[in-house]
Amino acid sequence: MATATSNAKETGILLEAGTNEAEILVFQVGEQYFGVNVAKVKEVLEIGEVTAIPHGHPSIEGLAQIRNEVVTLVNLAHYLYGDEEFPEVAGKDYMLLLEFNSQQLAFRVQRIQRIYRVSWKATKPLPEAPGMTAPITSVILLDGRLIQILDFETIGNKIGHIDQSSSVEDHQVERIEAADCPIVFAEDSRMISEMISDSLEAAGFTNVRGFTDGEDALRYLQSLSAEHDASTIRSAVSVVVTDVEMPRMDGFSLAKQIRSNDQLAQLPIVIFSSLVSRDNEKKGKQVGVTCQVAKPRYEELVNRIREAAGII
Repeated sequence: MATATSNAKETGILLEAGTNEAEILVFQVGEQYFGVNVAKVKEVLEIGEVTAIPHGHPSIEGLAQIRNEVVTLVNLAHYLYGDEEFPEVAGKDYMLLLEFNSQQLAFRVQRIQRIYRVSWKATKPLPEAPGMTAPITSVILLDGRLIQILDFETIGNKIGHIDQSSSVEDHQVERIEAADCPIVFAEDSRMISEMISDSLEAAGFTNVRGFTDGEDALRYLQSLSAEHDASTIRSAVSVVVTDVEMPRMDGFSLAKQIRSNDQLAQLPIVIFSSLVSRDNEKKGKQVGVTCQVAKPRYEELVNRIREAAGII
């Protein structure tokens, strides 16, 4: 049985909404360093007995019991690098128990480093390159090391444990033509960005513009505000949809900036995130978010956008 060694969320640091800050837990896989938002980390655990399961994804080690719960354990080194052999890392392996999309998934890592408090401004999106399919959303330099922030939602989807593909096409959502309802969204995950675009298109939203982080989305919205006043801005953008954790500017900071702009202030803002929680609901209210939808509820996302745009 796995034994808890620490609760990563009990760091003693309270982050306010709109400060564009996050806590990143840095860990080691092989000789490489990776990071994850502490908000996703439920616990850091020692690895005990693991029960193998047949015919699973090759990166799934099996099932681990954590007190009264059973979770799937993924060998992160195998997922990232296949059967490649690594130099041994001193010390024992640990398990990261993550919670996102209202589900739990555990990952074997080689070493836990520490938690850093960082500004999203310091993180950089992964450069675009042909054939680039790594599950990485951004990178950041910490203590002289380049830390890669992993896209655990995509990893969960690829191994078949977390279903991100529940699009409106799967739920017989009525198509309502809404070409005159421009949607702007910010999402750093390539896979989820494609799902958002496909879901909105299937629902009848054909005027959709996506950005990979809050900073680019804000820059675009500010350009619209220079051409419109508060009475006409909805003709250029009807609803803003945003993830929470993104490089350079997070969703709460984006919402705060929108609310502080006289031309943009009345725009509906929908948070679409794997981190919808009681704490994030409070943060959303602090910065004037209209509503929050948990990933991967694309059907609910469409309905919330329609409500905000006055379509239903």
